[in-house]
Amino acid sequence: MRPHRDRRIEWWFARVTLCFGLFLMAPAQSMDSLAFVQLRLWAPEFYWGLLFAVTGVTHCGALWINGRRWWTPLVRFCIAGVNFSVYLIFAAGFYSVDPWTTGVFFYGLAMSYASIVVFYGAVKDSYHALGARHAQY
Repeated sequence: MRPHRDRRIEWWFARVTLCFGLFLMAPAQSMDSLAFVQLRLWAPEFYWGLLFAVTGVTHCGALWINGRRWWTPLVRFCIAGVNFSVYLIFAAGFYSVDPWTTGVFFYGLAMSYASIVVFYGAVKDSYHALGARHAQY
């Protein structure tokens, strides 16, 4: 069994989200530029980091046990939706300060798009998992 090979993009996405969260939770202040003003008003940097880290670790856990439990695709589906929302909200914070900052592109387009790709895969897997579970009963 090669759990990393089948879902390389999803593993990458989950790990990047986890590492980004851990980075934001570090004692150093990385959200200190003017581009982060709105985001800091919404929540302190540590809480943003905690949100990203929890979604990342949950996603990694669901991927690790994926296929061993019928409900893991549903967790992946839910966490991909949460990731999409969090990355989009992060982008909205940048957009409200400066619509042309790179944060709008990276978080709003690149990372949100990656979460949609992951979401789509999890939806397909959830459909199959629920079908298999329903067939059992």
